[in-house]
Amino acid sequence: MSCLRTRRLCFLAPLAVALALAGAPLHAAPGDQPVKPGLPQAPQPEDKSRSRTASLPAKGLFVGDKLSDGAKARLTDLVLEALGLNVEVALVVPVGPWQIDGGTHADNDLTQARLSAVRRFLAERGVDPKRIYVESRTDAKVKEPRLDVQLVGKPGGD
Repeated sequence: MSCLRTRRLCFLAPLAVALALAGAPLHAAPGDQPVKPGLPQAPQPEDKSRSRTASLPAKGLFVGDKLSDGAKARLTDLVLEALGLNVEVALVVPVGPWQIDGGTHADNDLTQARLSAVRRFLAERGVDPKRIYVESRTDAKVKEPRLDVQLVGKPGGD
């Protein structure tokens, strides 16, 4: 095409050549620009306004299939710390060398009945049972079993 046919092409052609010589793509979309590498992001600290955690040692946690008075007190403290928090997830996390369904009621036996006792206790204190999840984490480095309970949510606007 000749520059006499359309003025627009005559104007854009030198610009396209200049951009091509400069190494820029001819049809760059807004998201196609190269991203400059930044500094690596440090892990963000846990937001204390969104999470409350209690770690309970297995020893003395249960009496039979029921929570001990000490465990009830610790879990009550956790629920009280979480007042004003709209709990979205309640995690019950057995950590360490638990014996699953051992049936002997030793300190490190974790039966379905014992997990149900924890879930029931939290539900009775206002945690929605549909938001209570159990997640087991086995770690050979951990010598003593423990039960971590974490309440995660958004600060309430009441």
